[in-house]
Amino acid sequence: MIDLTKVATVFIGRRGEHHYRNIEFDVSNLLEDKYSGASLNAIYRRPDGAAYPVVTNYTDGVLTWSPSATDTVLVGVGRLEIRVTDGDVVGKSVRVLTVVEDALVDGIAEPPEPPAQEWLNQVLSALSELDIDEINNMLNLTYNLLNNTHDLLEDTSNNLYTRTGILLNHLHPIETATAPDLISRRASITFTNIVNGNNVVIGTVTYTFVTSLDSPIANNVQVLIQDTLRSTVKKVAEAIRGIQDETNIAYGTGTDPNPICTAYWTRQRFSIGEVTVEPGESLFVLERTENVTSAITLTSNATVTINPFSRIGYLRYLLSGNVSGSGGVNSVRGPLHTVLPIGSVVIGGQGGLLYPATYDCHLITLCRQSDTSEKELDLYISNDEVTFTRISRSTPIGSNNSAESLHIHIEMRQARVPAGYGLYACMGSDGTSSSAYCDLKFTYHLYPVELTNN
Repeated sequence: MIDLTKVATVFIGRRGEHHYRNIEFDVSNLLEDKYSGASLNAIYRRPDGAAYPVVTNYTDGVLTWSPSATDTVLVGVGRLEIRVTDGDVVGKSVRVLTVVEDALVDGIAEPPEPPAQEWLNQVLSALSELDIDEINNMLNLTYNLLNNTHDLLEDTSNNLYTRTGILLNHLHPIETATAPDLISRRASITFTNIVNGNNVVIGTVTYTFVTSLDSPIANNVQVLIQDTLRSTVKKVAEAIRGIQDETNIAYGTGTDPNPICTAYWTRQRFSIGEVTVEPGESLFVLERTENVTSAITLTSNATVTINPFSRIGYLRYLLSGNVSGSGGVNSVRGPLHTVLPIGSVVIGGQGGLLYPATYDCHLITLCRQSDTSEKELDLYISNDEVTFTRISRSTPIGSNNSAESLHIHIEMRQARVPAGYGLYACMGSDGTSSSAYCDLKFTYHLYPVELTNN
């Protein structure tokens, strides 16, 4: 075996010999464990100066050349060079001198082929054995992979653009809101029974519950009674917001939507200022306009409990999970409490077009507390008030005093809330009084429509 790290002179045969000898070269140093055997090729220059590639075989670090009659046609000294070609990289071996000795000419031998003809013949033979269909499939696969790579790069670009938009919106939001706030009023109405002919009057609009729809007059809306009380309350909430449903809602002139307020269904506990609205089939009613003081009518002849419109700047959470026991050992979390009803977080506020928006609750403000017990708050989200997902657990809430207007800010870190989902709070403490409370405000970022579902 010939060591290519040293200059060598190699006897390759006698004139006219054809594939009689196998000459082996150690090419491991030339490949350097970086290049494959496929990158090797050998160039032979005959004694007459003709240079051409020769056919070789590579196995396990050894390159084998079997000189043909074309290579040994002339007596004398030639030269062989072994090269590594990999993209733009070209490497060459040391000089290898070749020697062809004289021999008798075989008169019956065919004249030798022109230089490189045998090599070309072998290449053509190898090409003829290729499966065209297989090559076509491989080319199609390569094309598809390139397309997939292009799509992946495009998706990556779009994702980067979107994520950048999300970060910028979080740092510089298009809209920030706080619930509750003092700029508009809120009210509640909880239903325990609805029968045909019952109604609810909100502002100038009367909503009548019927078993068959007709054509209502101006300032009147008919709502078809559903198979359950819950479904009926949900339907009247949609009617107040002006949702189009010809099967279940008939609008009179000037009622689509209610010009004064919006309404959202909830069955969880919530509060109107210091008043706690117990769980039930309720309407969470919000004033559309801002900074208005004129009275708003809210009445019903159904079996209901009404809390009239009030301007309230906080949400009161009763720590009703507190029970007696040393150090609050028996106290647990209270019930879920609606902060933002399903579908109520909309771009532009309640006076806008009511497009639900993705949002995140990034700040909680403790306005006041009844005692200085250790308190924790959990946040949940839901789009049906059947399945709830916790997005924040055991956030510390509290202060070392119970003065008015504490305004202690607690920064939050949790996932964004999908558009249309409601937000719910759940609190517990190590206190023992079930009448203890916290008054809270929740501040949240809204995301633009193009970032809503990302």
